[in-house]
Amino acid sequence: MEIFKQHVAVSTGTNLVPPGPRVPATDAIVEAEGLRAAAYSAAEHVAYLSKLPVIQHWDATTVADDVDVLVVDRPGWITANSASLQVMLEPAITRLHEAQPELVKNIGTGVTAAFSGAQVGSVLAFLASKVLGQFEPYAAKAAEGDAKPRLMLVAPNVMMIRDELNLNAEDFRFWVSLHELTHVAQFAQAPWLADHILQIATEFLMTNLLPESESELNAEQKTERSKTLESQITAVMSLLEGHANVIMDAVDTTLVPSVKTIRQRFDARSSKYKWFSQILRKVFGLDAKAKQYKRGQSFVAAVVDRVGMEQFNRVWENPQHLPTMDELHDADAWITRVLG
Repeated sequence: MEIFKQHVAVSTGTNLVPPGPRVPATDAIVEAEGLRAAAYSAAEHVAYLSKLPVIQHWDATTVADDVDVLVVDRPGWITANSASLQVMLEPAITRLHEAQPELVKNIGTGVTAAFSGAQVGSVLAFLASKVLGQFEPYAAKAAEGDAKPRLMLVAPNVMMIRDELNLNAEDFRFWVSLHELTHVAQFAQAPWLADHILQIATEFLMTNLLPESESELNAEQKTERSKTLESQITAVMSLLEGHANVIMDAVDTTLVPSVKTIRQRFDARSSKYKWFSQILRKVFGLDAKAKQYKRGQSFVAAVVDRVGMEQFNRVWENPQHLPTMDELHDADAWITRVLG
């Protein structure tokens, strides 16, 4: 079922997204090639720093066996995410249709799907100017035929922030690549993770969309269940982002000479958003999520400090080893529960 009109979402998003930095074509080519080269060269360092067994074979050549590295512009990012979003929403809408066909009979047809596409496009337009890179584990499901997961690096955004913060170009590309490749490694080490996240998201949507008359839960139970599921997905995302931050900040100055400057200026930038961007970030919950991801970084750093990276990596063994929101604030509790 086509939940929203993808062509409407893409058209709306590409029309609304602000243009990226205006640079000569030669500069754009240099940036794209520089980003692609940084991603390939960062692969072996992610393997070394993360100590994840499944990627110990990574180097500048072999990483391409596991992921497609794509350098995209903002419209390209919007197009890719429009397709993936259909995949992520489909399980919930299918289950909802089976439980309450009358409720969703108009979804995917006519004006409803077109309006939904415009809404999706508007959200993607806002996000497309913020994202530096994104690992997309659902790309294979969105594409036809045999497809690998993909890693997208958004060239105009990397260039814009780099110039805004006056950062070294090669260092910043490499630093960003370390973070995004860590996400590739996480899902490679935990092949169950993508489906686990999708299951939580599907149940969250079902809990909130299914009418109380068709649900086994009353209003109070639905609210409580919704909070529990939101907590679970936030804890997972905080772990993923926190772990990636730990890896990207673990490099020394021999690899990224200006790494301390990059982190200091990058963190300081968040407090200097213009007033309209601040409002939009609150609407989308981005500031709250950033704080939660910082908590995830503190959790990972604390566990690694206490028991080492190899023992921390047991977090990727199964869903039961993922930290809860409470454990993100208490690394010792996770160590006791999981490592004994």
